[in-house]
Amino acid sequence: MAGKSSINRLPPMVKAYIQKLLRKDCMTLNEMLADIQSRFPNEKAPSRSALGRFKQGFDLLTEKTRQHREQAEAFVGAFGEDASDKTGALLVEAISTLAYQAAMGAHEKDDVTTKEVAELARAAKNTMQARTLSIKERQAIEKAAQERLVREQQGKLDELGKSGALSVETLQRIRQEVYGL
Repeated sequence: MAGKSSINRLPPMVKAYIQKLLRKDCMTLNEMLADIQSRFPNEKAPSRSALGRFKQGFDLLTEKTRQHREQAEAFVGAFGEDASDKTGALLVEAISTLAYQAAMGAHEKDDVTTKEVAELARAAKNTMQARTLSIKERQAIEKAAQERLVREQQGKLDELGKSGALSVETLQRIRQEVYGL
């Protein structure tokens, strides 16, 4: 059974700094180690191999998060740029990312408990429900907007009919051919 990563045993401040360096992705492992040692001289720096393993896991998680973000942006693009649409899609992305992080954490451990597996399954189920709810909400909003537009256009056509600007036959033809009414 693999032990806990030496990086995970570091104080939270040091671990957060390592993650910041990994997000910047502008240093080699050796440069990162030197930077960590100079910034935190009183802490035991991780080994180069531990930092490399941690970086691999971090890169994998970052790539998955990027993929989730791209999927969410594609999803939002399919339904328009309404702010509430973006919020819903990004919420689903966040839930997906958190569930993935939990799964990755469980994968790194050899002694995953039944309780942890059940919690991950529940998180996956909740994520799928959030996606379904988000789609249903979007469809309801889209339908309501379309119905409102049709009502507005009906009102405008009725006004044109009352004003005599268009004949009854022309208005009926517009209603049938343009609006399908």
